[in-house]
Amino acid sequence: MNRKKKAIKITFIILLTVFVLFSAASFIFIKISFDDLFGRTEMDEFSSFLRYKDVEQQYDRELLTFPSGKNQLQGYLYGTENTKGLVVQSHGLGGGAESYLAETLYFVDHGFQVFSFDNTGCYQSEGKNSIGLSQSVIDLDAALTFIEQEARFAELPVYLYGHSWGGYAVTAIFNYNHNIAASVSVAGFNEPMGMILDWATDMIGAFAYVEYPYIYLYQQILFGKNANLSAVNGINRTDTPILLIHGNQDTVVTYETVATIAFRNSITNPNVHYKVCEGEKQNNHNRLFMSLDAIAYADAKNAEWDALSEQYHNEIPDAEKEAYRANIDKLQMSELDATFMQDVVTFFETYK
Repeated sequence: MNRKKKAIKITFIILLTVFVLFSAASFIFIKISFDDLFGRTEMDEFSSFLRYKDVEQQYDRELLTFPSGKNQLQGYLYGTENTKGLVVQSHGLGGGAESYLAETLYFVDHGFQVFSFDNTGCYQSEGKNSIGLSQSVIDLDAALTFIEQEARFAELPVYLYGHSWGGYAVTAIFNYNHNIAASVSVAGFNEPMGMILDWATDMIGAFAYVEYPYIYLYQQILFGKNANLSAVNGINRTDTPILLIHGNQDTVVTYETVATIAFRNSITNPNVHYKVCEGEKQNNHNRLFMSLDAIAYADAKNAEWDALSEQYHNEIPDAEKEAYRANIDKLQMSELDATFMQDVVTFFETYK
């Protein structure tokens, strides 16, 4: 009997040791993966798309800073003389406010003020990294809180526009209490854990489900109650008009599975509208809002770059790089799809 008890005890100790070691290794693996995936995003020295320096003679902007947690975020206000309303933009992962400058200028040209900002750990904002998927809604909440404290915005209806990471933010934000006239979410996901699990299964297959409890716990450590905010729950907490836009061939925020639009049967807000982009080349994740001419131009320039890379065996001389860059028409590269953007503007103008 003593031998049996001793064997059971030894087995238990071995299993416990294995569990502790596996758990420790899992947390280390998850932290390293998150630090890499959500590392700090710096503005590229050169961009094929519009940057403010390309249009600063035509468009004024005001720099504004505001706190989000322990970090100061950089905000940008455009079109200060416009009176239709204030469009607050939330950008996608891996970019910053200027990544959506073409949209910003479109809204300004159609009579809106625009407040965009760099999320935590992105471009000109503070933060050693962007932390995780829940951070976009936390930063948007901070931006809206700042706006609500500014008297000059008091009479303006506030509209939200966000893509991808930002598309999640402009719907999940309704889990907070802000006075929003209307919101447009482009290619947004429903909730962070679903998105992370989708990415994880692509990287490590079914083993992602073994790691799921550790990912979940890590999310709770990082974000607390904000870790579980879903877009659908936010949408259903309000009757604010919301437009969900998604491409039916989106493989980044997969249309059929993790996209907010995939959960339309669970949405009870009667003022939610849907736009599914099905046009060839305009139905994926990043080109929904690009004109067909811009897409064709981008494809041609990408092919030109690939040919240079092949010619120089991925060691393109600086002089060739400069010649390639000097020959890019940023206005053409950044041209927006007129129908897409007009649908967004019309949606905003409908709700004042």
